[in-house]
Amino acid sequence: MAKTTAPTGFEEIHRILGGALREVERSLWPAHPHLGGPLPVLSTHAQVDIGLVVAAQARLHATPKDLFAFDRCVETARIVAGGTAIQKQNLDVASQGKRSDELGIKVAKLVARAAYNHLYAAASARNTAGTCVVNASTALARHIAGGESAVTREFLQTLDDAIVMRELASHLEERAIMPSSPVVRVVSRPAANAARRAFGLVLARLADGQYGLFVKLRQTWAWHEGDRASMFATVPDGFMEQVSADLDG
Repeated sequence: MAKTTAPTGFEEIHRILGGALREVERSLWPAHPHLGGPLPVLSTHAQVDIGLVVAAQARLHATPKDLFAFDRCVETARIVAGGTAIQKQNLDVASQGKRSDELGIKVAKLVARAAYNHLYAAASARNTAGTCVVNASTALARHIAGGESAVTREFLQTLDDAIVMRELASHLEERAIMPSSPVVRVVSRPAANAARRAFGLVLARLADGQYGLFVKLRQTWAWHEGDRASMFATVPDGFMEQVSADLDG
């Protein structure tokens, strides 16, 4: 993959990742945020899912003394993300933060609060769900940045990977498409055109070693699966150079 430089602005960086990036040195940023593609668009539900990824990282890197309380709090968000509502009052109580909260507990409560806002915030304030996840990723990045550089890089890459994978999952869910094997990594995500307002396609690696390609052919978005060669042959000509570079990387 061609060598890249850190972005000079955050217009094309999702705010959940952007909040974390601002807390660490640029040398530790992913070389190619969002694989160089356009700004990912995530629903509030999808952002709660990303919050669960942040919570899992907090359990590793900011492990609280009371793991039972941490897990119980995160489980409330997981239940909501799974499509089951929790009574408003109960979810409100579970997500109320305190000044005395350890960082790990703080992150867990922010993620639970994201779930609360996803269910119960007014339509005009629904973006507060994402704000809670931004605050969680920012606080955890600030904490991790004080340790080993490799851990910081891994956290940022994990967060970036989760964002583009969840974006792809959303598009597939909208079309009732179920991959034959779970997506384990988005490999390529080039922009549709010079305006960079939407992605042109998504190439992903599957758990069974095959590849999946979400692409618009003949004016219709569809999902194709196969080996590397057959999926690359399906890529429209205008994207081949970028996809080839990403595959080689």
